[in-house]
Amino acid sequence: MKRIYLYSSILISILLFATCRDTKKQSTGKDTQIEWIQKTWDFGEISEGEEVCHTFRFKNIGNYPFIIKKVETGCGCTTVSYDKAPVAPGKEGKLEISFNSESRYGKQYKEIRIFANIPEKQTSVRFTANVRE
Repeated sequence: MKRIYLYSSILISILLFATCRDTKKQSTGKDTQIEWIQKTWDFGEISEGEEVCHTFRFKNIGNYPFIIKKVETGCGCTTVSYDKAPVAPGKEGKLEISFNSESRYGKQYKEIRIFANIPEKQTSVRFTANVRE
C-alpha cells in the first residue's frame, strides 16, 4: 500500500511539474512573433541640421501579446517613440523614429534595437541618410 501511495505521489508531482513548465513557456513569449511591414528606410539626401521622421510598422502574428521591453539607438541623434501597451495577436503596432542630422555629414547608417518577448529576444530596424552640408 505504501508503494502505491509513493508511486501515486511521484506521478502527481511529475504531472504538476509538466503543467508548470508549460505555463512558464507561454509567459516567456515562445509563441510571440512579429512581422515587420518594412525593416529598412532610406531618407535619401538631407541637409545637415535637418530633422527627419519615419514610422516603422509591424504586425503581431503570434499567439500572445507582443511587449516591447526596451529600445536602444546607436546615438543621441536618433529618438524613438512607441506605444508602451502590449500589441494583441493580429493587431498592428508602430515605432516612430526621428533622426536629427545636426553635426552629421556624409552617409549615415543607424540601427534601432528592440528588446521584446520574442524567442530571439531582440529585433531591429535600420535607416540610412546621406547628409550634405
